Amino acid sequence: MKLPPLIFCLLILVLSSACRNKMQDKLDMGIENDSAYYFFERAINEEKISAKIQNLNQSLSKLHNKKDSLYPLLLDYKIYYHNRLEDFDSALFFADSLERLATFRKDTNWIALAFYRKAVIHRYLDNQEAVFKNAFESRKHYLQIGDSTKAARRSLEMAIAQSRMQDYIGSQESATEALRYLNEVKDPQYLSSAHNIIAITYNNQGFYDDAIKEYKEALRYAQNLEDSLIYQNNIGLVYQDQKKYKKAISVFDKLYRSVSKEDYKSRSRFLDNLAFTKWLKNGNIDVSSELNQALKWRIDQNDDTGKTSSYEHLSYYYKNRNKIKALNYAKKWLETGRKNHNLQAQVEALKYLLGLSPGSTNYTSHYIALCDSLNKMNLRAKNTFAKIKFDEERKQQEISSLKASAALQTIENQKIKTRNYILMFVAMLTIALAIFIFYYNRQKHKKEKIIEIYNTETKISKKIHDELANDIYNIMSGLEAVVPTKIIDKLESIYSRTRDISRENSKIDTGSGYLKQLVALLSNICPANIRLIISGENNIPWSTINREKKLVIYRVLQEFMVNMKKHSKASLVALVFNEENQYLKIHYSDNGIGTAKEAIKNGNGLQNVENRIFSINGTLTFETEKGKGLKILIAIPL
Repeated sequence: MKLPPLIFCLLILVLSSACRNKMQDKLDMGIENDSAYYFFERAINEEKISAKIQNLNQSLSKLHNKKDSLYPLLLDYKIYYHNRLEDFDSALFFADSLERLATFRKDTNWIALAFYRKAVIHRYLDNQEAVFKNAFESRKHYLQIGDSTKAARRSLEMAIAQSRMQDYIGSQESATEALRYLNEVKDPQYLSSAHNIIAITYNNQGFYDDAIKEYKEALRYAQNLEDSLIYQNNIGLVYQDQKKYKKAISVFDKLYRSVSKEDYKSRSRFLDNLAFTKWLKNGNIDVSSELNQALKWRIDQNDDTGKTSSYEHLSYYYKNRNKIKALNYAKKWLETGRKNHNLQAQVEALKYLLGLSPGSTNYTSHYIALCDSLNKMNLRAKNTFAKIKFDEERKQQEISSLKASAALQTIENQKIKTRNYILMFVAMLTIALAIFIFYYNRQKHKKEKIIEIYNTETKISKKIHDELANDIYNIMSGLEAVVPTKIIDKLESIYSRTRDISRENSKIDTGSGYLKQLVALLSNICPANIRLIISGENNIPWSTINREKKLVIYRVLQEFMVNMKKHSKASLVALVFNEENQYLKIHYSDNGIGTAKEAIKNGNGLQNVENRIFSINGTLTFETEKGKGLKILIAIPL
């Protein structure tokens, strides 16, 4: 994102102007020529950055009063110019110094600015986690002083960092939060960036129509030609992902024709995307000259990111035409991915190379290692935001708790005698004991009730199977020779339904075979025309979860899948299991027709599911509306 450096420069100019006016007043009053203010003005007037830093150092050495208003400004200038020289270690040192000074002075505005400066430095260093953490701290302090505009900008920087760490859900949350404030102040440049980030998250989650909508919003607020071209190019790429090649070709062709002939970086991007999309649309056409021309421009411009894309496209293009060329381009694709420190590009290149050279053990081991690194990075990224947010909330709770305890202690010391303390202690002990006994009995009753329900369901299942289903089968056998075929078919349908009911309520293995039975249940319920994705189930410590919770999980997921089968009209269902903060979390989602929340709340099925979940102290969250599918989050304490 290109705005922060611009804003940074404007801020520096404003502060410099104010400082110069103040300094000139002091000089007019007879300030000596070797004072801190004298060297500061010399630093401003110098053209070379090295000379500026030298004078700033002189100014710092002359500034004996650390309470002087010039001191934090000097540190801020030092950060800026060391960044300009790419001396990031020094920039971080002075940013830390600025933070310590501002904290000592209890100046929240300078604290917020210091954290922002550190976020910028780490952005240059491509340390996205540090960018996120420092932007989060900066936003927190800007919110404390009521500067919602700067807080929104920090939220947007958090979203960009999360997106680069592939935490797209967290990125979307941060960008949406930024939008709430940016819409109030109508900041077009940041509004454009916020919509762009949300579009990226939608695209990476497969919500292509939503991504296009957000890219168009970003385009509406774009303040310069470069951003406008990027957003239009991204729209074309989304059309390409949707296999709407005709629309994508139209976008890339228009962009290629409109861009300046001297802008080789943009021309190469649009020509490469245009040629590759034409080939995707018709694999028989020859687009080698266009792809190679785009690559030549990118090599001439030293565009490493662009070269990675060109090598990828050329390798795919030559796969069925010239395997040697395809292999060479794939190797260059991998090499540029390494040069750019792009793990995702390296993984994709290695995966492709394995397809071209299936016997290469070097590619296999490297691919496995990179996949492991990428998975760890993605997992860490997804947990970073939640952990920081949780730590902040816990910190605020501890602060509030300490304040409340201190106030209560003061009142107690003044008004309550020792005898009252003893009585209070006895009373609290009695209440605690009563609560414990009540809670213990309640939990015991809950467990007994769950087991009782399970036993009843099992008995009913056995009775249906052993008696009702067999009786129906015997009747069918006896009547088959004398009764019309339609009647036999109806009896067979009834027999099948009774067998289904019996299977749905059959005995559940809560031991080592639990997961296998659970997965089999979900797969059996899901019709063949609906794609079922189950993820993360093998990472859950099922052996440590008690029997009652396993029974509830089994029946609740069974209820969800049965309801989906009957009502949702979905083509895709996803179940994601993960362990987080001592909770087992199960995310259910489908792309069905959805429904109104009121309709869900009024249904008996939800009441049964809620009762089961609440019986094991779990929580249940629904997110749905007509036409937009259904999402459910189950959280169960481990």
